[in-house]
Amino acid sequence: MTERERAALRGIRAQLARGEAEAALAALRALRETASPEFRARELWRVHELFGAAFRLLGDAAGCAQAYYEAARADRFLRSQRAHYSSYLFALHYLPGISAAALAAQHFACGRLYEAREDEGARARAVPPRPLSRGGGAAGTARPLRVGFLAPDFLDSAAARFYDVFFDLPRRAFTLHAYSLAAEEDALTASVRARTAAYRVFAGEGIAAADIVRADRLDVLVDLGGHTAGGVTLPLLARRLAPVQLEAVGWFDTTGVPAVDALLTDGVMDGAGAARLFTERLCRLPRAWCFTPTAAMRALAAQAREAQAARGTEDARGTQAGAAAGQAVAGGVTFAAFGNFLKISDAVLATWREILCRLPAARLVLQDTLRAPVRVRALRARLAAQGLPLARAAVRMGEDGYLAALARADVVLDTFPYPGGAMTATALALGVPVLTLAGSHHSARVGCSLLTAAGHPELIAADAAAYVRTACELARDSGRRARLRADLLRQQTEAAIAARRTDYLRHFAAALRQLAGGA
Repeated sequence: MTERERAALRGIRAQLARGEAEAALAALRALRETASPEFRARELWRVHELFGAAFRLLGDAAGCAQAYYEAARADRFLRSQRAHYSSYLFALHYLPGISAAALAAQHFACGRLYEAREDEGARARAVPPRPLSRGGGAAGTARPLRVGFLAPDFLDSAAARFYDVFFDLPRRAFTLHAYSLAAEEDALTASVRARTAAYRVFAGEGIAAADIVRADRLDVLVDLGGHTAGGVTLPLLARRLAPVQLEAVGWFDTTGVPAVDALLTDGVMDGAGAARLFTERLCRLPRAWCFTPTAAMRALAAQAREAQAARGTEDARGTQAGAAAGQAVAGGVTFAAFGNFLKISDAVLATWREILCRLPAARLVLQDTLRAPVRVRALRARLAAQGLPLARAAVRMGEDGYLAALARADVVLDTFPYPGGAMTATALALGVPVLTLAGSHHSARVGCSLLTAAGHPELIAADAAAYVRTACELARDSGRRARLRADLLRQQTEAAIAARRTDYLRHFAAALRQLAGGA
């Protein structure tokens, strides 16, 4: 690599850090055109990697997928090639038109990268897998089950809201270990540390870390990462650290990695015939998810219940009082979509345009997860190109204080084929109905799973036409919206939340015992 090329890469990284995605793209194209033969042969993957970062800033999912695929193809190093391929797989979930079988095939291809060992010694030291039990497990095991949880980090995050419940497994029956690949800590980290027998931090995914985990003699290792964060947990899992390795919560598809034995799911995301799309055995719970609302979410839900009671709508019968709680003008509702703008495909925009065209008084509020002005500009340009009425569409950057704005929405419009997960659960926790579209595979049916668990499968649309129709029906029926909101808010009392956690833990504990085969 020449000094000019090094300087160009430094400059591009600085542009991306400042949010100057368009300038970075222009500089990347120039570097690609003028690169020396040596740079092209050995370092071109760095250019593709930066293209991925630039497209991410612009909210261009197709650009991200292509860039990370090219980075994986050009990379000479197995470790970073795996990371690029994980980023490529993540980006594929944003794209419409990919069949479930084709998506699975891409994951299976990535799994083959983990058949190549970086060191042969790891093979000899690996814990042999235990054949997965299909019986009832062993409720009366003589000792507590040793369960480990592996994650890129244990920081407060969208995923943490779903895995927090795991650390409330009863200590009399389970000995819990947590393994983080990041040293950074926050209040969530402290909570995990307090609820585990051992909390360990690894700087990397090498042999030393693997040996430490094996020395803990786990019965089951639960991975909370999958292909997120560049798949940083997967190289460790590939070394076989426990006789049973389970994928849960942090990833929303098959890993494709043969050393991962099972994947946590339910019968909604993965029904009959779904097994062919996974390298893992499907471990189905009655509910795949148990969301833990934050204190701020609980407070807003409590305020909303009090406000409903003051309006006389707590009985949720859709009476005249209930109708008065809705909008004064029929169809004059606020739809919202709070989440990663990469999830907003052109197919989603076309569907939202149809809804707004049918409801001239309706508004749409879109809020990103990133604080990136360039993404706001890019999405507004796409809205204009798709013919959405910009006067009735607000496009906002991400911000920490988004809960109050989300709680004011009348209906959340879910994205597809990549639906909301934590954002859907957050909206439901605030009493806001969510309309989702049923996809054809695990990740595209997360919204279906959450709404079914909430008792409102009628908010699951079978296709785009049904999605538009249901959105318009909800907009025109303030009584129905009031009833939905009242029911969702009733599910957010402290007693209801505690009961859900207890029930979920009972089923999760039984699944762990069954997977361990009575260890």
